[in-house]
Amino acid sequence: MMGAQTQISAAAIRDAKKENAKVRERDLAVQLGISEAQYLEAWIDHGVERLNVDLSTFFSMLKDAGEVMALSRNESAVHEKIGVYEGFSSNKHASIVLGSQIDLRIFGKHWAHVYHVTKQMDEGVTQRSFQFFDATGTAVHKVFARPNTKLEQWDNIRKTLATNPPSKQPFKSVEKKESQPASPTNEAIASLQSDWAALQDTHSFQAMLRRHKLPRLDAIRLVGEKFSTQLSDDTVELLFNRLPADSLPIMVFVRNLGILQIHSGPIMNIKRMGPWLNVLDEGFHLHLRTDHIASTWLVRKPTKRGDIFSIEAFDAAGNQIILINGYRRDGDDTDLLSTWNQVVNSLPKKSEANEN
Repeated sequence: MMGAQTQISAAAIRDAKKENAKVRERDLAVQLGISEAQYLEAWIDHGVERLNVDLSTFFSMLKDAGEVMALSRNESAVHEKIGVYEGFSSNKHASIVLGSQIDLRIFGKHWAHVYHVTKQMDEGVTQRSFQFFDATGTAVHKVFARPNTKLEQWDNIRKTLATNPPSKQPFKSVEKKESQPASPTNEAIASLQSDWAALQDTHSFQAMLRRHKLPRLDAIRLVGEKFSTQLSDDTVELLFNRLPADSLPIMVFVRNLGILQIHSGPIMNIKRMGPWLNVLDEGFHLHLRTDHIASTWLVRKPTKRGDIFSIEAFDAAGNQIILINGYRRDGDDTDLLSTWNQVVNSLPKKSEANEN
């Protein structure tokens, strides 16, 4: 476990921003040894307002604000979607936003802090956002107002969540877990392989991992070549550079502890900027640190409708960076999935890349 976050006064944090005006807030927080939420705490009453974490109220009201931008990220990928928060529903395990553009799975137990942020940008533009964080002060999800956002409803949401706001709470220390590959018995591996082969729905995959008490990457490594194959380290970039020519719709998943955000559709505009591989399409932006990718896998999951092939990339600590599926919705998507399966099964394997 890492030590407690740096104790630094709000005034010192604000002074640091003045001296580093062009540095992004998240990057400045890292430089100061504090969390992003701790950084925002320094700006309470200076454009930042602490609110109540009431997810049912927030998401139920947000759809009436119209078009906004949804942002979810982990340490290596940033996923941005423009649309309306439609189709919200909630249960004790997870909540769902299932709109035509914004598609989320929300794990509410990890949402601990929320702020409304008003920031003056260049040329007199005002940026408004709701920003949610976990107990350590790490960002879970952010919602940004757009030019077409209905600001009266946006402000209604802010006022509703501002009723009896919580007092400042201490942020938990960040746990740094060392990744040690699992070493199960032959019997345990055979049991995993049997359960994997019996899958009928991809939504059962996480439950299977919990039953076997295995992290996702360990299960993928252990299940064997019938269901998983390690691909070359540059697979994701190779795939993204190929997809625009094929005009093949895909599903792009980025997650952290508190949320899974999904893009469904084609990707067209790919740009490399330093360590970042970027998708810069209308309505969808993805920013991916490919230098963080330590292993990439082609994963096959059996279902009642046929095999689902996914590309999954992980960092050195075993955290999933990104997951890419073929496009699948209710209806006839057999031809699309068949094309996707051909594409991903033609990608170079790790062993082949090493031989070259």
